[in-house]
Amino acid sequence: MSIVMMAFFGLAKADEGMWMICNISARTDSVLQSLGLELTPEQIYSDGQPSLNNAIVMFGGFCSGVVVSPNGLVFTNHHCGYGTIQTHSTTKHDYLKYGFYAKKQKDEIPTPDLYVSFHLRTVEVTDQVMADVTDAMDEQARSAAIEAAADKLTEAVKDSVNGIYAQVVPYYRGSKYYMSVYQRFDDVRLVCAPPESLGKFGGDTDNWVWPRQTCDFSVFRIYAGPNNLPAAYSEDNVPYKTDSYAHVSTQGYQNGSFCMTFGYPGSTSRYMSSYGIVNMMENENKPRAQVRGVKQDIWKEAMNASDDIRIKYSSKYAESSNYWKNAIGMNESIERFGVLDEKRAFEKELNEWIMSDTVAHAKYIGVLDSLKAEYASTAEGNLVATLFEETLTGSDLLMLSFQGLMSIFNGGGDFQKQAKETYKDIDFDLDRRTLAALLRNYAEQVPSEDYLMSFYSTIKDQFGGDYDAYLKDVYSRSSFTKPDVIFKTEKVSELTEDPLMQLSYGMLGTLFKLRGSFDNNINLYERNLEDAMREMNKDKEYYPDANFTLRMSYGIVEGYSPDKETVYDYYTKSSSLLEKNVKFPDNLDYTLIPAVKKWLAKGKFGKQYIDKTTGTMNLCFLTNNDITGGNSGSGMFDGKGRLIGLAFDGNYEALSSDIMFNNSLTRCIGVDIRYVLSVIETYSKGKRIMNELTIE
Repeated sequence: MSIVMMAFFGLAKADEGMWMICNISARTDSVLQSLGLELTPEQIYSDGQPSLNNAIVMFGGFCSGVVVSPNGLVFTNHHCGYGTIQTHSTTKHDYLKYGFYAKKQKDEIPTPDLYVSFHLRTVEVTDQVMADVTDAMDEQARSAAIEAAADKLTEAVKDSVNGIYAQVVPYYRGSKYYMSVYQRFDDVRLVCAPPESLGKFGGDTDNWVWPRQTCDFSVFRIYAGPNNLPAAYSEDNVPYKTDSYAHVSTQGYQNGSFCMTFGYPGSTSRYMSSYGIVNMMENENKPRAQVRGVKQDIWKEAMNASDDIRIKYSSKYAESSNYWKNAIGMNESIERFGVLDEKRAFEKELNEWIMSDTVAHAKYIGVLDSLKAEYASTAEGNLVATLFEETLTGSDLLMLSFQGLMSIFNGGGDFQKQAKETYKDIDFDLDRRTLAALLRNYAEQVPSEDYLMSFYSTIKDQFGGDYDAYLKDVYSRSSFTKPDVIFKTEKVSELTEDPLMQLSYGMLGTLFKLRGSFDNNINLYERNLEDAMREMNKDKEYYPDANFTLRMSYGIVEGYSPDKETVYDYYTKSSSLLEKNVKFPDNLDYTLIPAVKKWLAKGKFGKQYIDKTTGTMNLCFLTNNDITGGNSGSGMFDGKGRLIGLAFDGNYEALSSDIMFNNSLTRCIGVDIRYVLSVIETYSKGKRIMNELTIE
């Protein structure tokens, strides 16, 4: 194996990988033990016996969380609970700005549509799923056969009474399939959230950046019905009882301490071709960042001018800006570290192996050429598809009308539920101004006028190119700006002549054109490339890319140096938060409300939360654990399986790690659990929560 191969695809180091906990190999277990893990594989995951697995939850279908008490108390990130906190906030009860704490159990706030799921077991089902798949099938037929088989498997497991459901998920781009079984609880209530001055300190400025001081946590509780089983919300429900929950450690960590993380990482593309990376950079990341930048500038100005709009748009803005900055940082990181050069060097060596190996030649000849051709032929369509999607989703009313239109064609979707969600947090004037800017931007960004919708001629000919004037006319005549009318509409088909739905209808032609420009061969060739890679290196243990299934990552507490002049320590301390606030008085991301400023100035954080090594209350810390989106809220555990932190971010310099892990730079940023406990106990006066925890 060449030096390049060893550098890129050599033996995985201890800190790389998102490993399936259901089949920890002897090799991986040996590495874990050597780093400091004192638990057995069965104590991490066991089908039928209590294990650490039982304390980890999928939070809302977009984050992770950890159960920390026998009464169903869940810790997750503040930004994971942000939408819920925002939903319950008003200008009178601004839980975003001032935080929230339920002094009594009856004060815990129910949140419709929020759920948590416990992972019960995972089993391989490749043979069952692929039973009817033949080599003669194209990708569409193959997918249909797999979906049909998967539906039968999940239907056999489904138990609605007990909240049991299953998902069959592809691994290695569909070369293997596993079925994960879950138990879902739909009555989840908000218990505690810090003020934004702590829970969102640093905002956009510090997002994906180290050093951090963010106390990124929120607390929820799972409720159950009779017999401790899942149930829809009811005043009669009681806190869920569990024997498996995480114990919390106040002993902390040191530089080099072992740390493992459990959660639901969303998506990585570690084995994607160089052609796929170029497509991601040019046709997804760049246009996504560009369009969101336009939208966010408009929103930010309006949010700064009005508390009402700030509360309504805060969650939407945070969601948008998170991957706006991620897209920018990922492209910068890919270029900075020569990721494409390394990928191409590996592909050259892989191709040489294919040409020299008789069996591989028959199976994989031409796979790289095919990928190159497929990505080239779909590049323009991918670019326009991103522009189209980002423009469409940038306006709440346009998106609602489009969803209504699609429900007519597809015969599905709860339009009234979508309408209720839309009108809960919208300012019609801001929505119109945003859409005007986005429609103008779309016309300026698409590579050809062929991708413009018919209404662009109306804007040009009847409104002199004035997008806002055009939309003022549309919005003034549309029933979508009149919630009472929409809520009384029994059938969506009654709205087909509405001006806003007609605008949506005008977008369908472009959508169909985009759909027609793609085929399914890219996934086929990427799967073949990944199969060839694993076949060439049979002795290497490959973890599958993240796919929002439960994974474990492991490593050590460790700082890093992003350049020759800078050395970052592995932790931040309480004084650094006040220092940022003083140093950047005009930066709203570093604003501290008076109560938080007073609490910090007093410095009475609780001596039990002071780190013995540093002599201060550590705020956040670094490990070289693997992390990506979806890991937010993941429990971070020491070698004894005790909770020491909550993962909430990665570092900007290594945002290309979703494509290629960088051992020297990739870091997982976590909030120290002692910081969390101090905020709960000494700031929020949350004695009721503290009494539930098992603290070691």
